[in-house]
Order: sequence, then C-alpha cells, then structure tokens
Amino acid sequence: MENKLYELTRRRRSVRRYGEGHIDDETIREIMKVALTAPTSFGHKPVEFVVVRDREMIKKVGGCKRRGGHQIDGADAVVVVMVKTADEKMAEFWIEDGAIASAYLLLAAEQYGLGACWVHIRNRDGQQGTADEEIRALLDVPDGYTVLNLVAIGEKGEEKAPYTDADLHTENVHYGKY
Repeated sequence: MENKLYELTRRRRSVRRYGEGHIDDETIREIMKVALTAPTSFGHKPVEFVVVRDREMIKKVGGCKRRGGHQIDGADAVVVVMVKTADEKMAEFWIEDGAIASAYLLLAAEQYGLGACWVHIRNRDGQQGTADEEIRALLDVPDGYTVLNLVAIGEKGEEKAPYTDADLHTENVHYGKY
C-alpha cells in the first residue's frame, strides 16, 4: 500500500546545521500556506507567525533563549510560532494549537527538501526575563500573544538517514485496550 505521508515523515529529521542556499519567497509562502491549514480548537485560528529572514535578526531571536537558541544560526528563515492567549476561549488549547501548526511547518519544509528544526521557547529562560518576553519585544509583538516555539528552516547542511520500519516503536500502539 502506498503511503506518501509516511514516506515524507520518515525522511523528516531535525536539522541543526544549514547550508548557504537561499530559500525563495515563493517557497516560504507555500510553506506558510500549509501552516495556515492546521486545525485549531473550535476553529478559532489563534495561531500567528512572524517569518524572520534577516540573518542578524535570526541571531538576535536565537539569543533570546539562554540555552539552545543558537541552533537556529545559519537558517535562512525562522518562523516564530505564537498564539493569541489574551482571549480565554482561545487560551485553553494554545499549546496544542501552536504545536499542530509547528508540525505542519516541519513537514512542509521537508516536502520542499529543506531542513528544519523545532526550538522550544515556552517556559524557557531568556537573557533578562523569559525567552518569550524577549522575542516578543524584539519583534514588536503586541500584548496578548505567547511564543510557543521557533521553527528554523534552511538548506540542509547535514544529512540524516530516514527512519525505517525497524526504527518504529510499534509496541507503543495498542488496539482496543492497553
């Protein structure tokens, strides 16, 4: 049985080193279209994105996280994934909503043969305050939003073998009951 989505997901591996290639704006727009189709709780669509393309700004964004933020250095684009949390109706599932959109970003990048990596921001220390607060201030994000994570995207600067069926933890799947 052909399973195109499985073929895509088994190739998708986190990339933390990037080549020098430039991703054209059209490809970034196509990737973002995929992210915008991600389901959200009650269809509220509270997830928003800031696409950072300037390499100096990418370094500054990464520097807002005390540990682990510099893995985005060298990426050609970084997508800041944030969710409108000011509205109580939308805030309950904000983590789930942002996570689903981020997964879509990772898969879309792989579809175009690009490397990508999720960088956690929620509940992480920044240089002065929280990483979330520092990123929002740096990018002029209005109050009422919370940054969940970053998704770095760029030309793959490292190759990782795709997952195989042998890599799958099939014992983690239970049918009917545990």
